[in-house]
Amino acid sequence: MGPWAISLLMILGFAGFAALAWRKLALVAALQPEVRWDEPGRRFSRLLGMGFGQSRMVALEWKPGLMHAAIFLGFLALLVRKVNLIAIGYDPLAVIPGAAGALYAAVKEGAEVAVFLAVLYAFWRRFVLKPARLEPNREAILILVLILVIVVTDLLFDGFRFVRYAAEAGIAHERRFAPVGSLLATSFAGLSPEAIGLGLHASYWTQMVTVFAFLVLLPAGEHFHIVTALPAVFLARETPLNRVPSVDLEALMADDAPDDMKVGVRTAADLLWKEGFDAFTCTECGRCKDSCPTFLTGKPLAQKWVNDSLKHHLIEKREAILAKDGEKLPPLVGEVISAETLWACTTCGYCERSCPIGLEHLGRFFRLRQHQVMMEGAFPPELKGVFDAYESQSNPWGLAADTRGDWAKGLGVPLLESAAQATGLEWIFYVGSAQSFDARAQKAARAFVKVLQAAKVRFAILGARESSTGECVRRAGNEMLFQSLAATLVATLGELGVTRIVTCDPHAYNTLRNEYPEFGGRYEVVHHTMLIDRLIAEGRLAPRRAFTGILYHEPCYLSRHNGEYDAPRRVIAALSTDTPPEFGLAREKAMCCGAGGARMWMEEHTGKRINVLRAEQALEKSPRTIATACPYCATMLGDGVASLGNEAIATRDIAELVAEALEVPAG
Repeated sequence: MGPWAISLLMILGFAGFAALAWRKLALVAALQPEVRWDEPGRRFSRLLGMGFGQSRMVALEWKPGLMHAAIFLGFLALLVRKVNLIAIGYDPLAVIPGAAGALYAAVKEGAEVAVFLAVLYAFWRRFVLKPARLEPNREAILILVLILVIVVTDLLFDGFRFVRYAAEAGIAHERRFAPVGSLLATSFAGLSPEAIGLGLHASYWTQMVTVFAFLVLLPAGEHFHIVTALPAVFLARETPLNRVPSVDLEALMADDAPDDMKVGVRTAADLLWKEGFDAFTCTECGRCKDSCPTFLTGKPLAQKWVNDSLKHHLIEKREAILAKDGEKLPPLVGEVISAETLWACTTCGYCERSCPIGLEHLGRFFRLRQHQVMMEGAFPPELKGVFDAYESQSNPWGLAADTRGDWAKGLGVPLLESAAQATGLEWIFYVGSAQSFDARAQKAARAFVKVLQAAKVRFAILGARESSTGECVRRAGNEMLFQSLAATLVATLGELGVTRIVTCDPHAYNTLRNEYPEFGGRYEVVHHTMLIDRLIAEGRLAPRRAFTGILYHEPCYLSRHNGEYDAPRRVIAALSTDTPPEFGLAREKAMCCGAGGARMWMEEHTGKRINVLRAEQALEKSPRTIATACPYCATMLGDGVASLGNEAIATRDIAELVAEALEVPAG
């Protein structure tokens, strides 16, 4: 077809790709180090499933998921075709012989038809369906057009080639397994030799120029993810992130600590290399918006937008980053990411869970908050009182810590007083601040006590000796206060010999289970719905089917962050005389109530209130009861429903429902 021409085209294409790719990858290499190639077996397994298998892409929304999977897998299949086309550039009769050639021809044509149909559906979504998450994007349209050109010209090339070289055995063999190309060849058979030759060369060179133009375009724009997505999946941590990155306070407070010691993230140079890699890898598909509570309520935060801002900032400040000249870099908060954007995040984890290639968001926001709080003293004014209250009384209200167990008076709940006593107990009930001090949440704590007593569970509480896990202040960026609270609680639990903990608070559950091991606190921790589910399965509880229309709102830190979706539903099913309704946004796509990430203590100044939107979603299902499994969710949803004038619809903890329906089995 033209050895010199194809050689020149390859040199220009690969050189252009390498130069533009290095502009971005050099930036990534200049950012902060972090090991991301440990546990290769687990990482490779995720690469096979999430990467090559497109599991997350298809699972959360199957129609666009299948569309993308068809394009992705089609591209993989067509890579062999591009190598074959390069060979044809040197030898027009080049073929893959025998059975391999037959398989290649069949797979190649199937892939091209699938890609063709998928691209048409992509156009239909962008121009007809117009889902809210898809913003106008000229580059995306250009890429789709280029893909369509590549597929169509390749099929045309086959048709012309099969006619032109019909007498060649290898090409005739290939034609027998390429029905579309063969059909086109039949339609071209009546053309003159000159027209066939012109069509052959035009389709070949149009395709090859498009392929190498496509290659050069990839690192220049957002579609660099075609190259970096699979490595990003392999290099990702498990998401969503349920452990806040720690700050080494000993090193920070040491006498020989350098004056410029960093805490968290201030400038782009403080980002981890994987965070820069993720910014360049973001596919901008917008899936992170679908159940994002901030996006859905009109606040200036979506993971896609943050990645886009960081990507452009990294490129803009490329020279300063490569020169390690931090003085020339502006702070990210205020210059690249607004303070409102940073503090709007509820840390629900939906963006990380929904991202089809597992890109990470929470870690960088946690570290940005750490720098703002610990180094700049810049945070929403509402948090000042919350920090002070936790520091003085180990609860956000600042109520007297020695009254922490008063809610249990008259219930016959034993207090844990020694390690010897703990050996005779099944569980320690860690109550948490909300159920210790908030009147509404105390109802759930008392109900859970009734449930435990009915099941004859041997348990105790810590009473006045209980202190906060510090989960809230940690996610608000106050790592120093968190580690102080964690040290206190770990010491208390260790002194009292606590090894098994049950709690009604998903935030405490997550922190005790996933974050305390780093600070010496290793326990078996269960959420109260998990224990109730277990007690019912063991026959120690036999609640009546006493309810209809129970709509379950799942807490983010129980479900998305820790994977527990089914235990609460099994309990509700055991209480129900009907099939319980579900939110439109449920399970993996459940929307946050708005309380996480310390947002419980901050006002919302932009857009609709998150809890009101979630309450509206609940009322669409006409429930008789909204069931929760978190004291903060209960408050947020209760207030949201009340604000809509529907106070008749009760918002209750699952423990309250079980306590009401209790029927202790005989014997």
